Amino acid sequence: MVIGEGLERFQAESFRKEDQKLRAWVQESANALGHLDGVRDDAIFDLGQAEKDANAYKKMLNYHVVGGLLTPIPMVGDAFQRGVDWGLSEGLNEENAKVDAETRKDRIGHYENGQEQMQGMLRTVALERGLTKAELDASPSEFETHLQANAKEWYLTGLAESKTLTGG
Repeated sequence: MVIGEGLERFQAESFRKEDQKLRAWVQESANALGHLDGVRDDAIFDLGQAEKDANAYKKMLNYHVVGGLLTPIPMVGDAFQRGVDWGLSEGLNEENAKVDAETRKDRIGHYENGQEQMQGMLRTVALERGLTKAELDASPSEFETHLQANAKEWYLTGLAESKTLTGG
């Protein structure tokens, strides 16, 4: 909301010709959005790890409960317990693979949404100011060559800085 409101103060010519104030606003905004998305990405990753930890804990409990009952059986108890361990490990690997796939999907979608959000705000305000779609897509132009391309770069810079700061 803050980014969109900040963009509202710029007139059509700022999107057509170089305007250092607009470029600075877009840089600051895209970078901040990248930082925020980086923190959210870290939380998505941590939630996936927590789910995998819970899976491992359930496997350990099942191993001790089921395996503990089988171990005392003379001659075959140890073999049964090893079979239980193998079966539980296979299940754990399958569950964790599902968690990894879902986490990866969420993280990719998250990045794409963040970049699209910034691009969408720029495009919407420029269109509201009277620029045509042809003007927005013309290359080279202030919008296509500078604002749009740099917004993506600045977003990714903020994302990378956030990853460094969160240890990701």
